[in-house]
Formats: sequence, structure tokens, C-alpha cells
Amino acid sequence: GGSSDAAAVLRGLNLLTNAGLSLQDLARIGAAVGSDVPYCVLGGTALAQGRGETLTPLPTLPACLFVLCKPRFSISTPALFREWDKKRRHLRPDTKGTLAALAQGDLLGIARRTFNVFEGVLPPHQHREIEAIKHTMIQAGALGAAMSGSGPTVFGLFTNPRAAQSAYEALRFGQASELARQVYLTNF
Repeated sequence: GGSSDAAAVLRGLNLLTNAGLSLQDLARIGAAVGSDVPYCVLGGTALAQGRGETLTPLPTLPACLFVLCKPRFSISTPALFREWDKKRRHLRPDTKGTLAALAQGDLLGIARRTFNVFEGVLPPHQHREIEAIKHTMIQAGALGAAMSGSGPTVFGLFTNPRAAQSAYEALRFGQASELARQVYLTNF
């Protein structure tokens, strides 16, 4: 949440001080604070390149629902990057395939390409918990699930409102609730 908090502060200060800065100006300022702050300032659907600060707007996702689950543990982003560098992993998401699916409005194609390289370098106990949360979402009917960014929040992508509600309830109140600190259900 640090990047989204920084973006909110920038946008809030802009309003409170009547600075009159554009969102692009705020995004440039935000890039000095953190790589994904520009995205959090601008929002929407975008391809992030460079360190994450170079954004290309993309078509909006088709109508869907997301369940977000924050586990009971935290992750150090710098530690995760150090682990990534040590293990020299070469797996990458299928960006071209995802962009093609997005251009076609193919939510299932997008979900099938949902992948986070950082999941492979998590400590074993954290990896197991992330996998358990993803499993709960998939079992409830998610089209796909993955850890978001450098984590630890996991998202599940749904088209069926009852399936999304089922995943939400399982993670919030059910057997899987011991995995979750916070759980949210939202429309996109």
C-alpha cells in the first residue's frame, strides 16, 4: 500500500494547495518516490515498462469482479528483489499474449496468463500460504489468481458474482480465514 498511499498524498496535496498540477505532473513527481507511484496516480489499465514508471494506456478490462486477500504476513520488497537476483530466475509473464487477450476483450485469456514471478522466490512458508489463498479462490470459481506486485496481497479474477462472493466468504469467515488479515470483494 505504500505506493498507493504516496499517490493519494500527491493527489491530495495538489487539491488542498490548489497547485493545479496535472496527473502527468504528479506521476513524474511520484516516480522519484517509487517505481509504481505513477501508475497509482494515473490508474486505469496500463502497460508498465522501465522500472514501472513508463506507462502506456490500454483498453479497459471487460466487466469482472476481484477478490483481494491480504495474508497475515508482510513482505519486504527489497528482500524479495535480492532473492530474485540471487536465484537469477528467467521466467517472465506472457505480456504479448496478455495484451492480445486484452485487445480482444478475452477475460479468460487474460486470467490464464495471470502470473507473478515473485511467487517463486518467496520463503517456503509464505509461498504455501499464497498458494492456499490462490487455491481457495480457484476452487470457488476464479478464472485466475496470483500475488499482486511484490505482495503479499493475492487477487482472484471472477466473472460470476456468486463465485466471487463464495471466495470472499471462505477467506473472510470460512476455513481459509486463518490465512487472511483483510479480504475485499470489488467490481471492476
